[in-house]
Amino acid sequence: MNNGKVKGRFIICGKLRLESPLVIGTGEKDYLNKDIVVQKDENGLPYIPASSIYGALRHYFCHKLKLEQVDKKKSEYFWGSAKDQSSNEDTLQSAFLIEDLCVINNPVVVVRDGIEIDHRLGIAKDEGKFNYEVVEPGAEFSFKAEVILREVFSKEIFIKTINTLIKALSESQVQLGSMTTKGFGRCRLLDYKLYEYDFEKATDVIAWFKAMRGEALLKEVDFKNIFASSCRRLKLKAIFDIKGSLIVKSYSGLPSKSDAIHISSNGQDIIPGTSLKGAFRARAIKIINTIGSNGKELVKEFFGWAPDNPKGGKKHKSRFIVEEVQIRNALKETQFRTKIDRFTGGVIKSALFDSTPIWGDDKTEVVINCQIDNYQDWEVGLLLLLLKDLWDGDLALGGEKSTGRGVLRGKLAEIHVKDKQYLIKKDGEHLQFSGNKAELEKFAHAFAEKYACKGRGREDEWLETEEYRD
Repeated sequence: MNNGKVKGRFIICGKLRLESPLVIGTGEKDYLNKDIVVQKDENGLPYIPASSIYGALRHYFCHKLKLEQVDKKKSEYFWGSAKDQSSNEDTLQSAFLIEDLCVINNPVVVVRDGIEIDHRLGIAKDEGKFNYEVVEPGAEFSFKAEVILREVFSKEIFIKTINTLIKALSESQVQLGSMTTKGFGRCRLLDYKLYEYDFEKATDVIAWFKAMRGEALLKEVDFKNIFASSCRRLKLKAIFDIKGSLIVKSYSGLPSKSDAIHISSNGQDIIPGTSLKGAFRARAIKIINTIGSNGKELVKEFFGWAPDNPKGGKKHKSRFIVEEVQIRNALKETQFRTKIDRFTGGVIKSALFDSTPIWGDDKTEVVINCQIDNYQDWEVGLLLLLLKDLWDGDLALGGEKSTGRGVLRGKLAEIHVKDKQYLIKKDGEHLQFSGNKAELEKFAHAFAEKYACKGRGREDEWLETEEYRD
């Protein structure tokens, strides 16, 4: 490399705190036959490999930002590049170095149960149960990264890139590990500091050798000097209450506990993002199939899809992102039940079991947050239909739906799209609407036009109901 003299270094320090569960698996089962085991160090503590966070940051930088005015070669100096067989250019080593993130508090690792669903029948697949380890929210990891500045590099672009990455991490815009579109891996950078070492100064060289961090080396993180986002994003926040009870089953295996209890995370009742997204996907397929199209094929890019074998087709990363659902002020009550012999109508011997679902009252709130990256208008219309079905209690969540569990009732919905906000609020038997209702109706009609709906259909059934009050 010509002009490769090192002119200075930047050091970024801080701590990374999980705001949602984290899954970074080893790819192997453990001695307890857990299907997915999180990465652990020699002391048995979870950690985040540097390759995981480096890959997540690079993906964010290359796919979520406006980089039209950035020289590709100057950007590759920061991230590095592989050898291009079609040219004679050499491989570039990355100037961005990051360490493994080691845990600095007492993390909680739990095992969750999962189940594969047959979407044709809406029931569990045979032998479709699996389990996986997750690191619970609240775990904190040390964060340290270093950026090498050489003569040939653009200091201006490097500083702008560093500012952009720090802002993204501090605002939870980067997710780590697997199942990130189902609410996993959301993290936030806290107590961060940026230090600059100018190797033209002997004092800075000595300070870097001695790993000294001082006020004189602190550099301000300028969040105005960043790369703008290229992502068109819709955000939806909706609040519901529970009509009756709800259970997403978790199994303790302890004789003193119920056979099935509602899942919780750090003592907080939740609905996993996997459950919510699975319910939305199944209902979206049903809606599209109802109007005569092939729902499974049409939702692949929206909800994500991967073939069962490597040659089975092109993978699609989901652009529809949900978070784990927080349930506030829920009540728990154990119910005892028996299995019934369908032939005789009598009780099956030794078939007594119990479950502990959650129940709602006037204070209970189910808070759902989701977003669509780089949305198309028809996808917003589809999301409105999904919201309508959930709002009206037509789309139940969790298990034991056939006994009436999992039905929600809408209370409030906030929709942010195109820098505008729309508010839907339940007021007794009526709905209050804030914002331009005609603009939301256009999204619903875009969905209808996408699939050539004829006549008046579901798409404007809710938006034009007489329940609205201006």
